[in-house]
Amino acid sequence: MRRSLLATLAVTLVSPWATADLRWPPAAAELSDMPVVLTPARLRQPQTEVPGSVTVIDRALIEASGARELYQLMRLVPGMAAVNVDGNVPTVAYHPTQARDTRRMLVLVDGRSVYQPGFARVLWNDIPLAIADIERIEISRGPNAAAYGANAYTGIINIITRHPADVTDTTVAARAGNNGVRDVRLTDGRRWHSGAIRLTATQRADDGYDARQSVFGYPQRDSKRIETLDSRGIQHLSERDTLEFFAGGSRSTLQRPANEALLDFVDYTELPREDNQAAFLQLRWSREISDRHHLRVQAYGQRSRSMTRQQLCTLDPVTGTRGPGGGIFYSREARELYEANGRDLAATLAGLTADPGVAGRYMVLASSGAPAFCHGLRQDIREQRADLEIEDTLALHDRVRLVSGASIRHERASSQFFLRGTHENHSHALFANLELNPLDPLHINLGGFYQHDDINGTAFSPRLAIIWTPAPGHGVRLVRSEAVRSVDAYEDQADTRVYPTRLPAAIRDNAASLLGWSSPELFVTQRSEGGLEPERILARELGYFGRIGQFEIDVRFFNESLTRLISRAVNPFVFEARNADRVDHRGWEAQWGWRLHRSHLLRVTAARVLTDASVRTERRMIARNSGSLLWRFDVADGWLLSTAYYLAKDYNDFRYEQATLQLARRQRIGPTELELRAVIEHRFSDHPVVFQENRHRDRSLYWLSAALSF
Repeated sequence: MRRSLLATLAVTLVSPWATADLRWPPAAAELSDMPVVLTPARLRQPQTEVPGSVTVIDRALIEASGARELYQLMRLVPGMAAVNVDGNVPTVAYHPTQARDTRRMLVLVDGRSVYQPGFARVLWNDIPLAIADIERIEISRGPNAAAYGANAYTGIINIITRHPADVTDTTVAARAGNNGVRDVRLTDGRRWHSGAIRLTATQRADDGYDARQSVFGYPQRDSKRIETLDSRGIQHLSERDTLEFFAGGSRSTLQRPANEALLDFVDYTELPREDNQAAFLQLRWSREISDRHHLRVQAYGQRSRSMTRQQLCTLDPVTGTRGPGGGIFYSREARELYEANGRDLAATLAGLTADPGVAGRYMVLASSGAPAFCHGLRQDIREQRADLEIEDTLALHDRVRLVSGASIRHERASSQFFLRGTHENHSHALFANLELNPLDPLHINLGGFYQHDDINGTAFSPRLAIIWTPAPGHGVRLVRSEAVRSVDAYEDQADTRVYPTRLPAAIRDNAASLLGWSSPELFVTQRSEGGLEPERILARELGYFGRIGQFEIDVRFFNESLTRLISRAVNPFVFEARNADRVDHRGWEAQWGWRLHRSHLLRVTAARVLTDASVRTERRMIARNSGSLLWRFDVADGWLLSTAYYLAKDYNDFRYEQATLQLARRQRIGPTELELRAVIEHRFSDHPVVFQENRHRDRSLYWLSAALSF
């Protein structure tokens, strides 16, 4: 299979010809009664013919969901977890494994990847995008590296924003509710004879989990404040040429909890606060060479910065109180003992006061007359990416279509705390997806993505899909696909160094004599041994999509084998990165959509996932049984009533069960339009969300919003 796909890839990338009487894309009449998706194979296809399971969240569902934040929309996807696991930091993952990781799924916004491979994460808080500006979301459930490369590992979320020509007015919106909800949005759209532009600025804030509980004597803090700016513009250069530009950025401030790893030997004087900034610029040129040949060139650059600051006093290990003796943890002798103990943290702490070298250094500190060892700590991360991609779509025959292309990418990750400097990664890729229709009821999709980068070397991700369409509106698919999750810069290059900042002058100016070195560091340090291999997944799927009238159903039976997983702890205190673990998922998923009447929409999802894992941490976030139900009722002209229900049994042995009720009214007032919304979310149990500290004071959260368009 690999050889045939590589051969196909090589041949198709150098085949510029097309038969003269062929056309692409399919005529609108062919697709008028069938949902059309773009994501699975980078081709415009009826949903009966796509090489995989796809969930489409359109504007009708977005409005009906009542979602306040982007990540909450993913609760409508079968098999998807979308919750705030880490206080105010969302986790969104399909067939999730690690509770605080989103490192195994790719997320695109208008074709731009927001997955950050330097530290393998998606920062959902900082995606500069308002829910009101989303046209649709396509979620490919299952590996899709054959079309998008590494990190489209368990699935891919493709967010498509509203065309700027569809936004022709100015909208001012505000939202307020309990739990400190305070949101505002300003959107402005402008059109001219050959183009249009949309600009949106937002601000949102809330208090996170508001139970006001204490953790080890410190308050559980997880409020957030986020500001974003986003723009999309289009200029038609000619009848066949279009230039689009996208630009935006975000700024966020997150309260963070006390670090449990430090609590045994520190007192906090200022709890952690995380400040993030991000910005991007994207250009996309499209040319319709003919009605069967389309070329697209896209380039974008993005950068982000994250800084976490905190103030604390390191306690004296003998007295357990604040004093200069706390500096022993930052001494050269403590580091030497740690290295001598094979970087075993427990053994080092046990022998800290018994080691002669450490004991001598402690006496120097304790008798120095210096003030208490109080200082700051900073965790810094900077990431940059530049990407250039060329994509060519060609109808070779009325039964053969091909999309192929190439990309190059440069990435940079910098951190004195995690990497002790800057590390770069260069990559290049070739890809192709070939759609064949040898017989009327039979469709075959062959896809492959070849890539090479400095850290991971060479990888090839193939996919073979056979789709049988026994009747119009019905498709049965059999899919085999492979994918990789790249080793990130931190896993490969980790070199953690914890430097104290803002030390008292009496200690800072005499660091060499008091601590044994002029640039003191915490005795704990971690380094990656390197040599890690990409994580791999092999997925097999049997699926069916059908549409009868206004009723749609999609069913997926799957078997997924995840191997070479890097599952153990990788943090500044414990670093056990190795390709030692595996996870096996099997089960089924279904989603039903039914437009009972032009005023009624009913949507139901259900999933059952059975998981075997070599380590318990890989089972925390996967719910054996989960599902959702959403009903939308357009009561009368301008009135909307909707309700939704979500269930997951269980996240980390805790049941997640929630319902949402929304009432909205849209009213024209002369040349303006006023929209009012009331939303309430109710939780049916007192269970925390994944971890004990994630608790709300009230079971019900609510907010009211108003938007004025003119």
